[in-house]
Amino acid sequence: MKFKKALVSIVATSAAIGGIAVGGATSASAATYGCGSTGTNNSNGELKVVVGHLRNGPFASCAQTQSVVPGTAFHAWCGVYNTSGNFWVYGRVGSGQTKGWIFSENLSLTSGSVNIC
Repeated sequence: MKFKKALVSIVATSAAIGGIAVGGATSASAATYGCGSTGTNNSNGELKVVVGHLRNGPFASCAQTQSVVPGTAFHAWCGVYNTSGNFWVYGRVGSGQTKGWIFSENLSLTSGSVNIC
């Protein structure tokens, strides 16, 4: 299952249970986050990297800060939809302190959930 589809399912479940308004958060996220931005730690999602291009913002045009080996653990802090409508996840790579953004379709959800930043 693609991460984006899994995320929609998770968000829909969270919205029904926890009262999360995704629509409002999405618009604010697109305007707030750009290259050089960081996310907040409000999620417990554990993911595996499928293709790892860690960037300093939630856009393909943002600088790549590190290549991440496929299969590496990625600990989600939060996620945003950018102005192109693509979902990006901010988090920490493996057991280290390196943080950055990875396009959601390059990740596979293992457990937990990813909340909007």
